[in-house]
Amino acid sequence: MRLSLRWKIVGGFGILIVLVAVLGWLTLSLFGSLRSVQREVFRKAIPELVAVDEIVRSFTAQSAAVRGYLISSEGELLDQYQREVGVADEWETRALDLLGSAPESEVLQELVASGDEFQNLVDNQVVPLAADGQRSQAFRVLGQEGSPLINSIERLGEELRLAQDEVVVAAEREVRRRQNQAIAILILVFVAMLVVGLALAILLPRRLVRNLEKLVHAARGIEQGDFDQRLEINSHDEVEELATRFLKMQSGLKRLQQLALQDRELEIAASIQRNLLQRHVPDIPGVRLFPIQRQANLVGGDWYDIEMSQRTLTVAVGDASGKGIAAALMATVALSSLRAERSLGSGPKKVIESANKTLRDATDPDSFTTLIYLTLDLRTGEVRWLNMGHPSPFVHRSGPDGTASGYFVEGPRNKALGWFDEPGLAETVLGLEPGDRLVLFTDGFVEAKSPSGELFGEERLAEVLLRFAPMDPATLEDELIGEVERFAAGKLGDDLTMLVVEYQGTDG
Repeated sequence: MRLSLRWKIVGGFGILIVLVAVLGWLTLSLFGSLRSVQREVFRKAIPELVAVDEIVRSFTAQSAAVRGYLISSEGELLDQYQREVGVADEWETRALDLLGSAPESEVLQELVASGDEFQNLVDNQVVPLAADGQRSQAFRVLGQEGSPLINSIERLGEELRLAQDEVVVAAEREVRRRQNQAIAILILVFVAMLVVGLALAILLPRRLVRNLEKLVHAARGIEQGDFDQRLEINSHDEVEELATRFLKMQSGLKRLQQLALQDRELEIAASIQRNLLQRHVPDIPGVRLFPIQRQANLVGGDWYDIEMSQRTLTVAVGDASGKGIAAALMATVALSSLRAERSLGSGPKKVIESANKTLRDATDPDSFTTLIYLTLDLRTGEVRWLNMGHPSPFVHRSGPDGTASGYFVEGPRNKALGWFDEPGLAETVLGLEPGDRLVLFTDGFVEAKSPSGELFGEERLAEVLLRFAPMDPATLEDELIGEVERFAAGKLGDDLTMLVVEYQGTDG
């Protein structure tokens, strides 16, 4: 037979009340035996009293044995003294273990110290004097120095006995008080549980059924495609949590619809960016170009551009601030402006001025773009570039003996585009020899971070470029990107873009 939720809850609470009643009866029964168990526990204090008594008795026996020895010179009394020393040591060890860190342990320590002092007195002064025949002197030392120590031992022993007696009495009194208090609390809790259980058995099912009906109605609305259901449940229990999660699920489903559309739009944007930014690298006599690019996200702000005009190669590598679609749009604006102005036959400085003005007019004031705009004369090997806030290029040069060297060209660095009306137009000029490589890259390489926060840095980048220089372009890309990813533990925080320009020279 199928029971409704209401009767299941009522039955559950009824069983709960019965269990509470049984628990109360069992608890009361246990309280009846509690006192006898506690008395047994308190008997453990007796060994502490016995240990203290034995220590005091042993030192008293030691004193009597020494005195008897001084009077009769019997060796048995001296042996008895030695046996009592062993007994005292044994009981001292037991007493220290029993008392542990109790406040009385300090008194015990004083007692043990007095005993050790008495034994030292007997062993080092009294017995040697008696052995030398100076018994009167030994009696005087024992009486003047030993008797006060024995009296101190007896006094400290009595103090320990009184302290233990007080602990036992106080503990028994506290047990009785707590027992009475526990019984009273148990009765109150038992009565309260009965009242609460009855109230829950009557009120909760009614409210629960009403809230579940609201959930069912909202679920039917979502089934029909309505993702704007309003659901207000304030039961302060699992049903309210279920309603909250239901609303989050509703919002999640609505967001999934929106994200599906956004993902499609993002894929379209990425395709457009690839077609616009990552053009086919042309075959240019006298120079080889190796582009390397790895984006941290589907779209990004890194880009490069290559243009060949007569005997001059124009190369640009840029990095728009920010990430994602915003950076990609800024990169698109910068590249479109460069190409438009360059198509009019303008020189590098005019191209940069136009791009700066376009970015200031079209983008947010906090946004900027760094780039290097470079021209290479294929006949002479002279290369000129404008560095607009971008990392300095790296020059790789092979020596006659096959050794490789390289360095960063720290020329004038102007301001990034998009921030200032006059960013600066200082040029850097460098002569390339056949076989030289000029490496342009974005800051994603040098600013990659290890899990500990260490930067990849220019020094490490230079070492890697020199080490991988003999590799072919395809292998170079995989190895270089892999080196950075391993350093960053696979977590790239920025795009990686590099363009290697290898000057081979011309015959004419």
